[in-house]
Amino acid sequence: MYKDLKSLAVAMIEVDLKDEPAVDKLRVLVGVYFDALHDPPEGVIGVGAITYAEYKLIEAQGGV
Repeated sequence: MYKDLKSLAVAMIEVDLKDEPAVDKLRVLVGVYFDALHDPPEGVIGVGAITYAEYKLIEAQGGV
């Protein structure tokens, strides 16, 4: 399970580009993370936005 931006970055570097399902999964998860980071709920800023993005990333993987 990817829990933060660092784990996503490592996965993007290590993924076999011929493994289309894995690449697609990472593409979706990166989108979830950055969408949440750049559009958090009103009043959530700074570290709170990062925490929110991490929560949404875990949630997207069925972990919450």
